[in-house]
Amino acid sequence: MKSNSHLYARIFRFKFDTLASTRRLSERWRTTKCLSSELVKRITAMKRIRNMELHLDDAWTAYLMMLENDGKNEAQLIQYALLPQWLRTVMTFRNTPRARELAWFNNPTLDSLVLWLFWETIDRDTIRLEGVQSQFREALLRILHAFVVAGYKYSSTYGPERHHHLPLCCGISPNDLGRWCPPPTSEIIHYSHRLQLCAPVPTPAAIMCLIVQSDSFRVPSNMPRLRDGVPRTRAQAVTEGYEGPTVADVEDYHLNTRIHTVQRLPLPFGLEDVSGDGGEDDGLNESCLGSAAWDQDWYRLVACRDPWLGDMSLRGPVFTPGTLSGQWAGTFLTGSFALLAPSANDESPAMSTRVSVRQWPLYWELQEHHCFLGDEVLPSGVDSNFGDDILNAWMPRGSKFSHTNDSLEVYDPNTRRTYCYRTIPPRTSAHQNTGNKNRPERDPDTPGMSHRWGIADEDVLESESETNLLAPETRTNAGPPIDDDDHYCDTVSHEMSGIADILITGKTGTPYGDAWGHFTIYGRVRPWDGLIVLLRVPTIASDQAMGKWIFKGYLHDRNFVGRWRETSTPVDEIGYEGGFAVYRTQKSVHSLQNTIH
Repeated sequence: MKSNSHLYARIFRFKFDTLASTRRLSERWRTTKCLSSELVKRITAMKRIRNMELHLDDAWTAYLMMLENDGKNEAQLIQYALLPQWLRTVMTFRNTPRARELAWFNNPTLDSLVLWLFWETIDRDTIRLEGVQSQFREALLRILHAFVVAGYKYSSTYGPERHHHLPLCCGISPNDLGRWCPPPTSEIIHYSHRLQLCAPVPTPAAIMCLIVQSDSFRVPSNMPRLRDGVPRTRAQAVTEGYEGPTVADVEDYHLNTRIHTVQRLPLPFGLEDVSGDGGEDDGLNESCLGSAAWDQDWYRLVACRDPWLGDMSLRGPVFTPGTLSGQWAGTFLTGSFALLAPSANDESPAMSTRVSVRQWPLYWELQEHHCFLGDEVLPSGVDSNFGDDILNAWMPRGSKFSHTNDSLEVYDPNTRRTYCYRTIPPRTSAHQNTGNKNRPERDPDTPGMSHRWGIADEDVLESESETNLLAPETRTNAGPPIDDDDHYCDTVSHEMSGIADILITGKTGTPYGDAWGHFTIYGRVRPWDGLIVLLRVPTIASDQAMGKWIFKGYLHDRNFVGRWRETSTPVDEIGYEGGFAVYRTQKSVHSLQNTIH
């Protein structure tokens, strides 16, 4: 490999995608030696996957390849390595006694990687072809039910949810974080560099997989049965004084509401490119490719693995301002409360499979409101356990919200002050940047690094920190790491967004409120990892029995996914909860760089 490193690097550029690594990593990670070493690692891993062997480092390799996918990586994994067949084999094997330490729920990192790879490779046509009676589907549903019904037992957030401000101070110990389950960390070799990162939280992947397994079979021939006398249309319901969903409302949800699955991408080259150098971007328009949709997931893995650590060398934006403004539709999952209660203290995943899961429509109209640097930020709430009051979406109790044409004013009764946030309207795709305007520019003062856009942190706007050079040996296919230097500092430069805080307001929206209940939405975004927390409050008296719920989760690709929880139970106790996933039905701008200066 040493004598042919330039050839190996050219082969790597031809066979695999390089746009994501160009955006996310410094040039030091993309030298000829690094690419040739990564080529050997990937080829070895794909051969073992093709042979249906199970190794944790191969699962990491496949998952990171999918995070960098712009067409080439998935072609290698799906067509050559037979990744979908490997996933079926692995998921089935892990249900057997022979799996031992590799069995489901015994290896949290492998659980997460397998679930995310499964989500990234499934499609509704394949699910329908599998059929509802297959043994594999029955086994799969049992696994997914465990993660959805008993999600409080598994990682769902990268940092403790009760804290809005991260990193944590040294005076807070792990014992102070309640029932929060941190994602496990791993040490791997990535582009010939030692890298410590955390596993992706598994519950979002499980929730999306379970929803898609169900909605793939929602067709006109199996419409839900409605009781006699349900009006056909909303106009008829108004005339008859009927409250609740009409036949048209049920049909709309049943037939038209679908979260996004991961779309297969065309190969971004022709055979004539085999003789070329390939360059760093293959002349492709980055804004049209798939890997950019997974940038935030990557940055969470490498920079949000420890809530006591602040800015890190590979940190990038974990939330894109403006993405929440717009209309959202989707599904939330509920289980039988009578069966959920006894399962709370049962550590066996089998207990969760006895709880049936039902799906319900979920509709929101959301608006983002931004507080800019230099303006006063609404303080976080405070709960009885010195947290930031997650059950009130990290906001002070008793806050009063007033909307104007272009701003949101929030009155905090604790400080007796009013805080002003600028309202960001929904934007259509016509307002989005085209071409390569989203492509990072080179920072002339920091060779090999690029500007990054994200929420501004008042303490860390531009950062330099030492690379994580991990001493423990890691099993890998790539041999010893190269180009590491204890005196070298990897740095990432962030372009200031000018945003100090983001609040969310919203409502159920028309016409969905008349069908599924009228609710008002308040929420906040955590800058450290992009965690979104929304508080849903019944708006009218007839809906008060529903109570207040919080919805907490992350944006993954084009879906907002996470867990909901009722707020009447104390935060340290297990409450009634489940999963949800929504997608934007009205496109919004993905960048505010034309508005924020």
